[in-house]
Amino acid sequence: GVKPPRGILMFGPPGSGKTLIARAVANETGAFFFLINGPEIMSKLAGESESNLRKAFEEAEKNSPAIIFIDEIDAIAPKREKTQGEVERRIVSQLLTLMDGLKARAHVVVIGATNRPNSIDAALRRFGRFDREVDIGVPDENG
Repeated sequence: GVKPPRGILMFGPPGSGKTLIARAVANETGAFFFLINGPEIMSKLAGESESNLRKAFEEAEKNSPAIIFIDEIDAIAPKREKTQGEVERRIVSQLLTLMDGLKARAHVVVIGATNRPNSIDAALRRFGRFDREVDIGVPDENG
């Protein structure tokens, strides 16, 4: 077989179907679907956001094959040199660590969705992380 990518970054305008596509892929493949809403995972309590992210990855590995879908990933993984927030920097580092730590045999794919791909930390877009990028355009009458 074909080896799935470790991570896929889907980008496109709001309402273009990114979440629907991720759910459909999980449904078609029979994979466990774990949804993380970027803005909702943010917490003011020190360490809680990273802990929530870690738990999501652990849960997905336990229930593999699985898809971890991070909606509005730009909310939790902005370019580190552009952010003032220490929380965002720690979350980006945690996400990098978690993606690097996914075992090849874990059968877990991480899909991130954003409408601002250029605002995401560049380290996440390197090989072995979100190494596939899919531009989801606005659907027309043909789909």
